[in-house]
Amino acid sequence: MADETSRLEASIERMRDYYPAFSLSVSTVGTNQGAIWKGRVQPIRSRDGLEELLDDIHHERPYYVMPGGEVLHHPRCSSSHEQHPWTNNLKRLFEVYEVEIKYSGGAQHPAAYVRDPPVPEQKRWHMFGSGSICPYAPWLQIWKWQEHTVVDYLGHVLGWLIKWMVRDQAGVWIGPEINHDPTFLLRNIGRNNECWCGSGKKYKRCHRTHDENKSRGLN
Repeated sequence: MADETSRLEASIERMRDYYPAFSLSVSTVGTNQGAIWKGRVQPIRSRDGLEELLDDIHHERPYYVMPGGEVLHHPRCSSSHEQHPWTNNLKRLFEVYEVEIKYSGGAQHPAAYVRDPPVPEQKRWHMFGSGSICPYAPWLQIWKWQEHTVVDYLGHVLGWLIKWMVRDQAGVWIGPEINHDPTFLLRNIGRNNECWCGSGKKYKRCHRTHDENKSRGLN
């Protein structure tokens, strides 16, 4: 519990520094604390370096996140970039999104929701049934609760927002996509790896049995 409290405090402090315009509410249920941040982000604010940025996201290369949430082509990037025909279909680049982030400080990953503009059900892509987004595969250890904070998580959310914007306008999800089929998950997630749902639990103690049953047509 002490570790969870300290990690939540670290996230609150980092969010205050990096996203000062976000509102924060902290609640306590029993002995558990949880925080909710709400604010507006505009991932793309300039065309400068935009094609390089989109190509880097497409190839899963690092990008740079400024305080407040602007996403830029990484200044230390030395990759050769290619132009993509789908960039010609992007007409609304400077979209603003209202997001809500929930986190309790423990091993369970933060959850992010796009509140405005709402994502219509027919346009949901890489989202959980709860409406929260899926910005990465948890079992790949991209975000680690004892090392990272909500600021780091929000960087992945911004990348997801750019990918969703491209898909909404150009019909293309840039970058690799991970199959959510239970057979694929069972083959690729080790029993002791984190579950795909972001609970922070081992796969064997979370959704593995569910996926085994689903793969056999029992669910």
